[in-house]
Amino acid sequence: MRKFLFIVCALACTWQVRAQYVDTTDVRPPRSEFRVRPQQVVVPATMIAVGAAAVSAPRLCDWKTDVRDAFQRGRGTHRKANVETWATLSMQVTTMALGPRPKHNLTDRLLVKATSYALLYATMPVVRRCVREPRPDGHGSHAFPSLKTANAFMAAEQTRIERGWGWGMAFYGVAAGVGVLQMYNDRCYLNDVLAGAGSGILTTHVAYWLLPLERRWLGLDKRKKGKDSALLLLPTYDVSTRTAGLAFTALL
Repeated sequence: MRKFLFIVCALACTWQVRAQYVDTTDVRPPRSEFRVRPQQVVVPATMIAVGAAAVSAPRLCDWKTDVRDAFQRGRGTHRKANVETWATLSMQVTTMALGPRPKHNLTDRLLVKATSYALLYATMPVVRRCVREPRPDGHGSHAFPSLKTANAFMAAEQTRIERGWGWGMAFYGVAAGVGVLQMYNDRCYLNDVLAGAGSGILTTHVAYWLLPLERRWLGLDKRKKGKDSALLLLPTYDVSTRTAGLAFTALL
């Protein structure tokens, strides 16, 4: 009876994971999908510009300082809550496990994710060293823009594009929470968080604009139509040694 239940559970896990990741639509998306739209640039660029202006503009500096003081009065003597990275990671795992079928296949999503991270980590450290805005708590001078906030909003925008507005807005709520925690923990000012959010959104759109070029460079457009991209996880169990394992297979 135990062996039968284990086999049923193994088959259920295998079917669930494969159903989530198999995407037989391996045709290059229409060009109109990657067309640069004004709102894709204007909104994040405005967020970055406002955040940059608040670094040195006197009135905006007073404004961000008032916001910081309000957060510190609200926190009082409570301990800092350093859960920003875990919140973003857990939401991504939840979306992959429970979310609807994404718009692009696994290979394209990995390319977009890799390109987004490459753009973010190639530009933001340079900007932070050039601006050198001190952190509110006095520990360091690389507050602008907020890197953790940028990571969270980058993941949120990709989720919105791939899974739709429902999951996207849920992830945007988590990303906004990450930005609030950055201010609550006295690590960034409001303008740092605002610029980080704009940077994450903009790098995601740039990664999607570059996706057709990357597909051509890597020869992915030459793949046969209908070829699957799949991720298969298969639980295993050895009765003689009483050991369990997990077989992993990826088809990109």
